[in-house]
Amino acid sequence: MNRKDKFSKRAGDFFTGKGFYIVLILCVAVIGASAWTMLATNNETGYEMDLPVVAEVTPQPTPRPQTPGLGERPRPEPTPRPTPMPEEDETWFFGPSEPETEEPSTEPPAELPPAPPVSEQETWTPPAIQDMQFVWPVSGQVEVSYAVETLVFDRTMGDWRTHAGIDISAELGERVLAISAGTVEQVYQDDLYGTTVVIYHGNDLRSVYANLAELPPVAEGQWVEMGSVIGSVGTTALMAAGRAHHLHLEIIEEGVRVDPLNFLPERR
Repeated sequence: MNRKDKFSKRAGDFFTGKGFYIVLILCVAVIGASAWTMLATNNETGYEMDLPVVAEVTPQPTPRPQTPGLGERPRPEPTPRPTPMPEEDETWFFGPSEPETEEPSTEPPAELPPAPPVSEQETWTPPAIQDMQFVWPVSGQVEVSYAVETLVFDRTMGDWRTHAGIDISAELGERVLAISAGTVEQVYQDDLYGTTVVIYHGNDLRSVYANLAELPPVAEGQWVEMGSVIGSVGTTALMAAGRAHHLHLEIIEEGVRVDPLNFLPERR
């Protein structure tokens, strides 16, 4: 056996015997001395070793689910509403907004809209009386003629008197027409002639329709065309009591009652 083998055998015997414990004790001593040296060095330089801090964790009790009472239903948790997002044309801000100041416009003012068209009544110019057209107000015949220079016996009143218009026979409720175009000037109740309508035709010419039914379909200030319905034959005139149904028609020219037959067309 050479020298090298003897050394290996002795080393093996040393580590398998008491020598193993001697080596272990020396290692522990070396490690302890190194740790003590590091602690002493840190204390001299003012540094402390950073040691991990373990936070205390307090165990929290597990919440018990609430059981609804008898006859109660579990209430669902409220669903949070989503925050509305601003649209493209909206501006979101916090706090009061500053008033916007408008700069004076340098553009010329816009043209005013055209005036509304005036009514036919405002633009209508009556023709001369000789050129005016007339129609009969009802379809009947003249029952009592115009008479201002002679007296006519009135069967209703039982006396003789003048008659400033004409009475035209008609059916009760027959429509009464305007003899010419014009503006309704008056609608009123007369003590003797009953419901009366007056139409102004221009040229200081007026037509009067009496003994109409109550509540005629026209009003004062209304424009009517020739042949427009202005009422119907009624029994409102005291002068017509006890007589056949008829319409009382008068024409006033320049404030004087004239014969209506001078204006109405001849019947064939």
